[in-house]
Amino acid sequence: MSALRVHGERKQQNARFGNFAAAWTQGTPYTPEDLFDHQPMSLPSGSFLFVGRLDYRDDLVRALGLETATAAKMADSGLAMAAWEKWGTDSFDRLEGGWSLIVIDAENQRLTAARSPFHAPPLVYHESRDRFAISSFPRGLFALPTIPRMVDEERVADALILNFEFKEKTYFKDVFSLPSGHWMEVTRDASTITGFYDVDRLEPIRFARDEDYVEALDALMQDSVATSMRALKTPACTVSAGLDSSTVAVYALEALERGVPGLTDPLIGFTHVPGKDWDGRTYGKGRLGDESGPVKALAAMYPHFDVTFVASEGLPLDHGLDEVIRLSEMPPFGWNNLHWGAEIQRLTKETGRNVLLGGGSGNRTISFSNRYIFPKLFKERRWGELHRMLRALNIEQGIAKRYYRFVAQPLFPASVNKLIGRVRRDQSMAGYSGYSAINPDYAAEMRVGERAQEMGWDDSFSTMRSPQEMRKRMSFNGNREQNALMRAAMQSSSGVQSRDPLGCRRITEFCFAIPDEQYMTPGVDRWLVRRLMKDRLPREIVNFQQRGRQSADWHARFTQNLDRHREEFEAMAHDPDMAERFDIPRIRRVFDTWPDKTPLDANDHPDYLLAMVGMGRMFGIKRFINWVEGRNR
Repeated sequence: MSALRVHGERKQQNARFGNFAAAWTQGTPYTPEDLFDHQPMSLPSGSFLFVGRLDYRDDLVRALGLETATAAKMADSGLAMAAWEKWGTDSFDRLEGGWSLIVIDAENQRLTAARSPFHAPPLVYHESRDRFAISSFPRGLFALPTIPRMVDEERVADALILNFEFKEKTYFKDVFSLPSGHWMEVTRDASTITGFYDVDRLEPIRFARDEDYVEALDALMQDSVATSMRALKTPACTVSAGLDSSTVAVYALEALERGVPGLTDPLIGFTHVPGKDWDGRTYGKGRLGDESGPVKALAAMYPHFDVTFVASEGLPLDHGLDEVIRLSEMPPFGWNNLHWGAEIQRLTKETGRNVLLGGGSGNRTISFSNRYIFPKLFKERRWGELHRMLRALNIEQGIAKRYYRFVAQPLFPASVNKLIGRVRRDQSMAGYSGYSAINPDYAAEMRVGERAQEMGWDDSFSTMRSPQEMRKRMSFNGNREQNALMRAAMQSSSGVQSRDPLGCRRITEFCFAIPDEQYMTPGVDRWLVRRLMKDRLPREIVNFQQRGRQSADWHARFTQNLDRHREEFEAMAHDPDMAERFDIPRIRRVFDTWPDKTPLDANDHPDYLLAMVGMGRMFGIKRFINWVEGRNR
C-alpha cells in the first residue's frame, strides 16, 4: 500500500483474508461518484477491488434493476461489484468503459482479475511456485522482497525496433501484463487467462441509405461524448486542425447547450503550437506544422469556445522525462510530445479542471482512412472500382505510382519493401535500420529480427492489406497495451484524467461493422466524418486535406540543448553496458553533423529519422535502465 501511495495519495486501505491480502489507494476524484468510493469492498467470502471508470452508467443501472436514487450514491466500483455478484465472469462483457478489477474468493482459494477491452488501466503480475501477486504498477510487486526488480533485456531490445507484439511482456523480468479484454483466474493449482472480447464476433451493420450511417453515428457520438463528460467540473479538451479532436470539441459544446447535468462552466480548449524558434519546416509531405489557423476558424465559429495556444516556450524535449519514467516504470516510446503534453495538463489543472477530452482514437474509428482498401479491391477483382478510386485520389502522383504505392507495395513481402527502401534511400521504408539507435551486433545477439518475424511484426509498416487488418492493428496492438502504464502515470503526475470518446466500445464497434465504402468515396477520404461534420466544422478543417504534425519544432528544441544531450550521450558511450546496446559510432556522427535546419529527408541529413525519433527512444531507455539500477544520469 505504501509503494502505491504515489498513485493514490488521497485514500489508502488494506485487508487480509487468510493467505490473501489486498491493498488499495485512491488519488484525485474525477466524477461525483468517485466521492463515494471506498475499497476494498467486502464480498461474502473475500473482497472486490476496482480501478477506472464506467461509461453508460444508466444503462448498467437499468440492467441491474437498481433504483436510480440508490445508484446515484454508488461509486463505479459499487456498480461493478453488483454486476459481478449478479453475472459473475459474464459481467466483464457488460461493463463498458476503461476499468480493471480484482476479485478475491478466500473460501474457494481463487483470485479473478480482468481488464476492459479499451483504455483499461494496467494490471501487472508475478507468479512463482509459492506466491502470486498482482498490482496496478510494478512497484506494488517489488514491495514484496521475494520479487526481483530486474530489467528484461529482451523487451528492451524489442522496444528499440518498436516491436511490442509480445503484449504480455513488461520491461521487468518475470513481470507480465494482463492483456486488455481478458480475464485471469488463479487457484492454488494453476492460472489461466481467457479472452472475453473479440471484435471478429461483430455482426455487420448495413443500412439502406448512406445518410443512415451518418445519422446513426451522430446518435452514438452524442451519447459517447456525454458519458465522457461525467466530471466534477466541465472538462477541458485538446483541439487541433484535424477532424478528430475538433469533432469531440463540437459535440462537447453541443452537450453543454443541451444541459449536461451538473456542468455549468464553459468548455475550454488547448492547442499545441510550435515555439518561436521553429524554422517553419515540417516532416511529411503536406503536413501542417502550425495548426493554429484552422483552430482559430473553429473558435470563430463557436465564440463561446475559449482556446489557448500552447507553445511551451523554454521547455526542452526531455521535460519531465525522468518523472514519467519513475511513475510509469517504463521508457516512453519517444520524447517529442512529452513537453507539450505535460504543459497542457498543467494548464488544465491550473484552470480548476481535471478531465481532458481528446480524439486520439479517431484515426481508427470515425476518421479512418480507407486507403487500405485498394489491395482488398485488387484481390476481390473489383478492378474498375479500384481504378476509379485511385484516379480520384487528391495527391500529386501519376497513376502508375499510385498503383505501386497503394496496391503493389502492401501486397509485396515486407523484405522486398525494405530492400526497395534501402535502394531508394527511403529510411521510412527500410525497416528499423533507418530509425532505430540499436547496435547491429546487439540486435543480432538478441535476435530482434527473427523474433519480429516470428511474431508477424513488419517494421517497415508497409504490408497492411485490408481496412479490417489495419483497424485491428490500430485498435489492439502491443504498444497500446504497453502505453496503459504511461497513461496511468501521466494521470498520477498531473492529477488530470485524459478521456477519448472516439475510442469507446460503441463507437469502435460501429466503425468496425459498417461497410468499408463508408470511409471513402472517389475523391474524398475520411468520408464518414466529413459528412458528419460538414455543417459543424469550418471548411478549414472539414475540407482540409493536410494533417497536422505534432512537435514540428523538435529540431529547434534539441538544438537548444545540443551540448547537454551530447554530454549525456558521451557518458553513455563510455558505459560498456550501454555501448553494447546502442550504435555509438552512428549516433556520434549524428551529433557531429547536426543539421542547421529541420531535416525532412536523406538529402537534409543521411540519418534524419534517427535524429527525429530514434535518439529520443535511446535516451528514454538509457534513463529507464539507470533508474532501475539506481545509477545517476
